[in-house]
Amino acid sequence: MGCDIITGGGPGLMALANEGTRRADPHAHNRSVGIRVQLPFEQDVNAFVSQAYEHRTFFTRLHQFVLMSDAFVVMPGGIGSVLEGNDDLATPSGRAPPGHPPDFGRKMYAELVAWCQRHMLQLKLHLANPDDIALPRCAMDQGS
Repeated sequence: MGCDIITGGGPGLMALANEGTRRADPHAHNRSVGIRVQLPFEQDVNAFVSQAYEHRTFFTRLHQFVLMSDAFVVMPGGIGSVLEGNDDLATPSGRAPPGHPPDFGRKMYAELVAWCQRHMLQLKLHLANPDDIALPRCAMDQGS
């Protein structure tokens, strides 16, 4: 499709996404991007990243994700994945192009979005915009 794939540059699903990009077009340099954060326990960048960026803080890393991305797919993961997904959800109208809300993978995030709808949209509290909470799409599968 000619698009860049930008991940956290780590193992697992991130490595698979970066590998798929490299295999789809081995001659397209710099299409497989990894944006890392320097942590003492963090693994090295995966072998399929052709362009790597290192950050000292999650804040600057998230900012670079936003600047470089036109669409967001958030897959199951740990605290960092939840942070990134919530960041994408926090101001979707100011980030993604119209018609490109964040896509959340699997039941884990469907439950998070349902929690936001149930607790943040209480009429007395006015904690969130109902239009923003309605934007994310949650893909479900057999293994959810």
